[in-house]
Parts: sequence; C-alpha cells; structure tokens
Amino acid sequence: MILLPALSVLTAAVLYITLQNDESARTQADQALESTALGLSSAAENALRKEMSGSDNEMREIFSDRVVAYALIADKKGKILFHTNRRLVGSGLHETGIDKWLQTGAPAGRRIVLQTGIPAFQYNYALHRPDGTAEMLRLVINTNSVDHIASRARRMWWTAGAVLLALWTTGLLFGRMSLRFMGLREELNRRKQMAMIGQMTAVLAHEIRNALGSMKGYTQLVFEKVPESDPRKPGLAMVLKGSDRIESLVNDLLLFSREENYNIESFDPCGIIEEALLSVAPLWEGSVKVRIDPGVRIRADRDKLQRVFFNGIQNAIQAMGKEGELRISARDKGRLALIEIMDTGPGIPESESSRLFTPFHTTKANGVGLGLSYSKKVIEGMDGRIELENRKDDKGAVLTIRLPGGGEMKDG
Repeated sequence: MILLPALSVLTAAVLYITLQNDESARTQADQALESTALGLSSAAENALRKEMSGSDNEMREIFSDRVVAYALIADKKGKILFHTNRRLVGSGLHETGIDKWLQTGAPAGRRIVLQTGIPAFQYNYALHRPDGTAEMLRLVINTNSVDHIASRARRMWWTAGAVLLALWTTGLLFGRMSLRFMGLREELNRRKQMAMIGQMTAVLAHEIRNALGSMKGYTQLVFEKVPESDPRKPGLAMVLKGSDRIESLVNDLLLFSREENYNIESFDPCGIIEEALLSVAPLWEGSVKVRIDPGVRIRADRDKLQRVFFNGIQNAIQAMGKEGELRISARDKGRLALIEIMDTGPGIPESESSRLFTPFHTTKANGVGLGLSYSKKVIEGMDGRIELENRKDDKGAVLTIRLPGGGEMKDG
C-alpha cells in the first residue's frame, strides 16, 4: 500500500520546509540586529573623529533611537567614558579582558537577557579616536521588533502541524475506507463463489444421493444374503465402505457450501470441549491436558463451535499419530475468549502455511480439505478469528481461536 509511504514523504517535506523557513527567519533576525548595531557603531565612530566639543551630544542623539536599550564607551581598563545614562559615567565595568579584545578589534555580537528579563542584543565594537586610542563601544539593542518577525515565522509550526494533522487524518480515513471497500468486495466475491458452489453442490448431491441410494441399498441386500464363506463377501463390504465414504463427502460438501444461520448464545466451553474429546480421542494412547480458566464464557453457536473443536482435535491427533501430548486451553482475554489446541506433531511445512484454510487443499491421503475451511467460515461468521501455525515454545502446531467473550451479556 503506497498511502503510508506517500504520507511519510509529504510529512518529511512539510517539516523540512518549515524548519528551513524557521532557521532562515532567525538568521535574518540576527543579521538585521548586527547590521543595525554596525550602522550605529560606524556613525558613533565618525562623530568621535570629528573632535567637536559637542560630540557627546551628537553621540547621545545617535543612540537616542528607541531600538537602543543603552550604549557605553569604555577604555581598556573598563572605565566608562560615555553612557546613555549620565549617572554611570566614570564607573567601571565588572569584567576583564577588554584590553586583549581591543588588540584584535573584531566586532562581536550575542543575545543576552537584561536584568529586567527583557531579551536584547549586545554588540561590542572597537572605536579608534584620531590619536589612535582604542576604546570599546558597547551597544545593547532591543530585539522586540525582530523577535516579533521570528515569532511569526515560528507560528508556521502550528500551521504545518494543522496541515499534517488534516493530511494524516484524511489519508488514514481514505486508507481505512479503501481497506473496508476491498474487504467488502472480497466478501461479496466469496459469497458469490459460495453461492455458486452451493448451487452446484446441491444439484450434484441430489443426483449422487439418488444413484448412491439405489446402489447402496442393492449392495446391502446382496451382502446380507451372501454367506460368510462366499468369496464375494469382502468385495461387497468394500463397496459398502466406499458408499459410506462417498455419502460422507457429499454431506461435507453440503455443509461447507450452505448459507449458515447462527444461534449465538453465551456458554462455558468446557462441556463441548469434553464432548469433542470423547468423540475423537476415547482410545488415543497419548496424553491429554485441558486447562480452562474459571469464569471463561464464549458467545458463539454451540453446535458449530463443537464441530470446529472436533475438527481441530482430530487434526492434532492425526498429526501426532499414536503418541504425543494434546493440550487444550481456554482463557479470558477481556472482551475476547482465547482457545488453543496444541499438539507435539511434526508441525506445518513452510510451503503449506499459506494454503491451510484453502477449500479442498489437504495433505492427508484420504482428506477432502474442507475441515479447516469450514472452521474458518463459521468462526469468522461468529465474529471471531482462527489461526493455525507452528508452536514457538515447542515442536508441533497450535490452532488458535478467538471469539467474543460472554461476560455479563444476555444469551441469544
């Protein structure tokens, strides 16, 4: 399904573009602050080089822009020679390394937070007077204007999130609808096939039963009249046995192809598990272990589920042969009941795992291939699931049946 990869690619593209725009906005904001600080610093340096008596007033006029939080000029020892706050002129900066920085004179800017909690941009610039004296100009600029632009860019994340949420919601709904449509279409095709098989089977079964009834009745009559010493007696017995086999096959076909009606009720599975064991394994030489948790109840059709248990237990015993260990468990899983039928046989060949529930597919010499198919049909018809796979804890296979739990719901 290409929907999830396509949504992932679109998500990555939207996130990448949003990230690039966010980083670009922050970079441009820092560049704007640095350009503003550099422009003001250059204007202040030009004013100093004029050596006019009113240069102090001119400096204050330069730094009177409202973007400037404050500005100062300090010598290499940190003594403040100029400050936009006149009361701080003559005081000192509580920092070292100004003289070393002045030797390089490289402008440096960084973001800071003022003591009032307001974000700002601090820019240090080396001023050179006409006599060659180097002094440090420190500009602290308010960042509200550029931060507003950057915050607007960060809002794009909310927009991108809303777009992605809408995109994934729409995509997942579309995918779910597509899967549902495909499931309904497959179910419709399956029902059409079952209806066709049912019609064909009904016609064939009617004709076969008519012919088989006459043949079986006549053979039974002859078999009863022929003495035991007659060499034809074994042959007649084989004919009767074959007739019973054909009749059984016809009954299985009719059972599999018909439209099922379910009598759903809530019940304890212990009874039908014991009945299935008595029917299939009364003389089996292996060991049988049954574990049913207290309070487990199942909502299903009792008769149909018993047939499923019968098929599952019979398949497990046939897979093990004369000896082995058969384990049957029933557990409460909240809204579901979990039934497992485990054997210690040779397991399922990998080549057969994908065709286990295919009608008429069997690995048995005398099998028809409808037992598992019928089980899948009725379990799914009762809103359950059935799986057959190799055991992970030991050799052998496990038939897993999940059905709605009974709980406190009313029968019916």
